[in-house]
Amino acid sequence: MKLAAQLHPLLGLLPLRLPRALGGLDDHLRARWLVRGTGPCDIAVVRRPTQLLSSLLVFELRRDTGSVVVKHSRNERGATTVCREWEILRRLADDDRLEPWRPLLPRAIGPYPDSTSGTLVQNRLPGVDAELLLQRNRQDPHRIAAPALRMLAELRDAVGHRRPVAGRVTPWIEPHLAILSTELRRYGAGREATALEALRHRLDAALAGAVLTEGWTHGDYHPGNVLLDGEPLRVTGVFDWGNAHPDGPCEIDAYNFVLALRATLTGRSPGHQVADILRAGHLSEADRALLALAAVNPDEGVVDPVALPLLTWLWLVADNLRKSWRFMYSRWWVADTVTPVLRESLRWAGARS
Repeated sequence: MKLAAQLHPLLGLLPLRLPRALGGLDDHLRARWLVRGTGPCDIAVVRRPTQLLSSLLVFELRRDTGSVVVKHSRNERGATTVCREWEILRRLADDDRLEPWRPLLPRAIGPYPDSTSGTLVQNRLPGVDAELLLQRNRQDPHRIAAPALRMLAELRDAVGHRRPVAGRVTPWIEPHLAILSTELRRYGAGREATALEALRHRLDAALAGAVLTEGWTHGDYHPGNVLLDGEPLRVTGVFDWGNAHPDGPCEIDAYNFVLALRATLTGRSPGHQVADILRAGHLSEADRALLALAAVNPDEGVVDPVALPLLTWLWLVADNLRKSWRFMYSRWWVADTVTPVLRESLRWAGARS
């Protein structure tokens, strides 16, 4: 955090996505150093959208006997992330309801990570990530999205229970709002604090009387975390379970996937997409058709169809802030992902007063 404080005047002006060569300049050497003395191996750094000083270094370690994926923490937040994911993977492995999907889930290998400089090792899952497939074939996103969304419907039926939201509003909303208030310090006072309070009231009103499915919720279910293979395409793996909750609102995974799909295809951030939904008061017909693949009806179980997009956005923003301090210092990210939704929440609150 000391380094972050020294750099933050510059960090706020930098994008989250950096040129591939710049973002991975020393990653390969760092990975080599981590596995020194372990014998002959091949290393491939996972080149996902890179964040400056991101919390994790992720690379694939290949040997003749097989391959594993290594997640190594760069800082304290990264260590917390890998420790939590290790625990989640163990809980997934112990859940008998998930037996039919066991081959699609990563397994934690080795002991519990060190809490200060954690490293998580897990088996490598087969397939190609759906985001890469979308970038190669933007003309037919339905073919790529369909198997990923249909699997969500199957999982929800296996592990979820329909329940009134009234008793779950506090644990599903308040911890995430607290993260926004704490990490984005500008929202602790003044007009920004009023915007955050308007968001709370909008969520409370949107979820009033709602009935949703409680169960295993991935929390970061987007095309980059879903692996596909075969013809026709089928899901061969789902990874990055560090944001998962065994008793979350299952429906938000489908919304998360659709928001990320649109972001990949159009370049429009989830923040701007959700702000559009808040202004319109409903989802587009194209997004409703995608959600139907996951057996999610935006009008079922909620009085206000903006409830789930807004809840999905809250979880997404809070989890990003929790995993990496990089987000809190990025004025670009806040302006692109956070501000549009809070501005619409303020407008809604003003219209009601």
